[in-house]
Amino acid sequence: MSTEEDQKLFLSIGLDEKRAKDTLKNKDLTALLKTIIEEASVSKGCDKSIGNLLYSLATSQQVNSPIRSNISKAIGEEKIKTTIQFQAATQYLKDNKEFNQDSFNNFCGVGVVITPEQIQKAIDDLFTQKAAEISEKKWHLPIGDLLNPLKESLKWADLKEVKTMLDKKLETTLGPKVVEAKEKKVAATPTPVKKIEEQLASITLKQDPSLPTPKRLKIRECSPKFANQRVEVHAWAHHVRNQKKIVFLELRDGTGFLQCVLSGDLVHPSIIDKLLREATVKIVGTLVIPPADKKCPGGVELQADYWELLGSSNADLEGVINQESNVDHLFDQRHIMMRGTRASSIMKIRSLCLFAFRQHFFENHYMEVTPPTLVNTYCEGGSELFTVDYFGKPAYLTQSSQLYLETMLPVLGDNFTITQSYRAEKARTRRHLTEFLHLEAECPFITYEELQDRIEFLVVDVCEKLYKMDPELILSVNPDFKVPKRPFMRMNYSDAIEYCKKNGIQKKLEDGTEVDFEFGDDIPEAQERRMNDQIGEPIFLCRFPAEMKAFYMARCPEDRTLTESLDLLMPGVGEIVGGSMRISDFNELVAAYKKAGLDTDEYYWFTDQRKYGTTQHGGYGLGVERFLTWMLKEEHIRNVCVYQRTKDRITP
Repeated sequence: MSTEEDQKLFLSIGLDEKRAKDTLKNKDLTALLKTIIEEASVSKGCDKSIGNLLYSLATSQQVNSPIRSNISKAIGEEKIKTTIQFQAATQYLKDNKEFNQDSFNNFCGVGVVITPEQIQKAIDDLFTQKAAEISEKKWHLPIGDLLNPLKESLKWADLKEVKTMLDKKLETTLGPKVVEAKEKKVAATPTPVKKIEEQLASITLKQDPSLPTPKRLKIRECSPKFANQRVEVHAWAHHVRNQKKIVFLELRDGTGFLQCVLSGDLVHPSIIDKLLREATVKIVGTLVIPPADKKCPGGVELQADYWELLGSSNADLEGVINQESNVDHLFDQRHIMMRGTRASSIMKIRSLCLFAFRQHFFENHYMEVTPPTLVNTYCEGGSELFTVDYFGKPAYLTQSSQLYLETMLPVLGDNFTITQSYRAEKARTRRHLTEFLHLEAECPFITYEELQDRIEFLVVDVCEKLYKMDPELILSVNPDFKVPKRPFMRMNYSDAIEYCKKNGIQKKLEDGTEVDFEFGDDIPEAQERRMNDQIGEPIFLCRFPAEMKAFYMARCPEDRTLTESLDLLMPGVGEIVGGSMRISDFNELVAAYKKAGLDTDEYYWFTDQRKYGTTQHGGYGLGVERFLTWMLKEEHIRNVCVYQRTKDRITP
């Protein structure tokens, strides 16, 4: 089949033109999606909802399951129709090697019918529970606060039907959304629009010169301290609720949120239509303390007396992303998605996290280093390198700055860096990135035990600092967050192998059979995380066999077949730190080069550290995104990235 025919096929199942073209750029994904379309028996075309689920299956982690074709077929036959059912189906693929129709139907809610009466009762019950909040926030209440609990209580219901009935209940309870009603009236009766435009010519908003000169503030500064004072705020319109004679705004400027009320001429129909969500505005008014029974961010509300449009928005914003958008589409629109309350909170925590790490290091007398990221050597393995043409010579994007940090030990002593690193890994797991923010540190004159203590202190201290900076922000993203307690559990690699044997954690062979782990086996991510989650606390996994680790790692004095290495595992994520003591002996390092097949001439500058004043030293690397994924209890590492870089994504 030609590329043009493949594109027609992808368009026939509802993919938009951009996604179809993007898919064709990836030969493996193209072949996979075509196979799945065949399995679903929809080669002649299908509804977009079916096509989206088939595409999601093609890009899921369970796509290579031996029973995948059964899921493709179920989607094509519309037995799997909702996002919740699809998520259950992929979990079924993960948990099962053989397909059983009855157990599949039961697990995925196939054939389960949720009646309109059941949906209505669940909605009525929810409105009873949230009566006070709905009464206070009205249309300003985020729809997710109502939809999410309904998703749990109506697990297999059609989300579109739930949303439709929920909207109807909201309109019955709160009255119709005035903006929507007015737009329909304008479309049906154009004559009043002309009259409004005529009236507009005589209406121009102006600041009242008799009022006090406003004080310009960032939203973070708006507090009861400035109560009853006139202020000026520049911000984005995060939410707009138009009630004809009064408009309620939630403003956002990146430093916080502020509720604002407009009335009178400020909400004249001919000008208020320009005040769309995400428009940028200048608003002047008086900060007031709301009644005791009304909650406002910062404890104040802005009563506006003047506003001005700085930058317009567009009504099509609501269609850019919505509750039904699949993951790929959401991350195509990452620049818009990050403006949301949760995503922007995560970005703020990410910034504070970097500040806390630096604060920890400087308080403990480390010095920051800014090493190069274009290099001609490697330290983690050549197969994971991104190669670039450096003026006719091969060069690489750095995997780690460790070797450079070691050269700074005689210069600065304890030192660290927070720099991008790159790994050309083809892994499609929820914790892997091809570009990530790499925190690395090197320390001279320490022991293996002291290295573990320093890493443990770093993690706990940074968690404490972050929580102290803004506990409300942290808990808004992860209500269950608690600072981990020291000391962390220490477990040797050999003990981990025994633990897996005793607790039924096995490795999978290529033919799908499962057998016990043996000493020398690499424990894969899933099994490692399962062990970590069963134990339920941070674990230092220590003393790995030398054959499994990088050339520069020091051997254990008590057993030269082992290394003084460690991985720090955290529940829910797995490894977030990798570290070791480094080889300090000149001859031992040269022998390690030869064993690894490395050209010693390329590493002369690194070898010189052992020639001119060597010492026992150690260091570690921490993945900042993995740290945040663990701390915020996020399901996927992409949620804590600004713009993720993975095997299948390099845009936007």
